[in-house]
Amino acid sequence: MNLGDHELLSRLADTVRSDIAPAVSDEYARTQAFMAAVILQRLAKQARLGAKHGAAEIGDVAALSHELDILFARADATTEVPSEVRDAAVRMRAQASIAAASDVIDALYQWGPEHPEAASALVAIRQMLRRDIDRRMDIAQ
Repeated sequence: MNLGDHELLSRLADTVRSDIAPAVSDEYARTQAFMAAVILQRLAKQARLGAKHGAAEIGDVAALSHELDILFARADATTEVPSEVRDAAVRMRAQASIAAASDVIDALYQWGPEHPEAASALVAIRQMLRRDIDRRMDIAQ
């Protein structure tokens, strides 16, 4: 029988919760065993959803990068987008990571959120971050 990581972790969590923890006589150790079951269950869920969430993150970064390209092209007609903002956006695209959006956010705030293009870019980034938080909460529940 060949179990996937998430199935193995889930079975371990069930075993700890139903068989091991109730058999522990010391109250503190029993509590720790139940907490270990909770952690194992969370790891199982993370293993099950990891690939799906990773693909969603890559898709979100690609969509955001495309949206920023459009915003920056529109901005160039009226105002010059600072190179720091463009460079941060290029790094985010290359890393395909939501974490890299923090550099874009910093650059946009240095440019000034009063610029319509910066404000629109920040709105787009917030929407992407909201989706990322929702995925993380999916694992935490």
